[in-house]
Amino acid sequence: MQRTFKSKTGIFTYILLLFTTIALFYSMWIKSVILLIIMLVINVLFVPSFIHTEYIFNNNILYVKSGYLPVIKIKLDTISEIISHPKITSLFTTNLMKRYALSGDQIILYYKDNRKIVISPYDKEGFINELIKHNSNVKVI
Repeated sequence: MQRTFKSKTGIFTYILLLFTTIALFYSMWIKSVILLIIMLVINVLFVPSFIHTEYIFNNNILYVKSGYLPVIKIKLDTISEIISHPKITSLFTTNLMKRYALSGDQIILYYKDNRKIVISPYDKEGFINELIKHNSNVKVI
């Protein structure tokens, strides 16, 4: 059975979207083609992530999707640890390409060979419970 969790969206994400949209219209106002192209590219790349970031449980695999970023497939039995309330410093040490989170309220998943990914499901407790239902060996910290 498939279960989908949407990403929680933080205030910083809304501010970034608002800023880039205002900058896009401002670049049209001042007729700056270079700024217009830069803001258009940022908006085209950012908006799909803003709308379509989700985490899907299906057939013992967790699919992590976010806009144009590649879909990450994680076998649920390879997940060893969840840090549900990470320290700020541990979030900064995570590779930015492994961040599929739109909020500061994040969790870190550790899976095979000590790889990690940062996500931010809107329903953290429901997400953790669903993961434990599929893999009872997961250590929740």
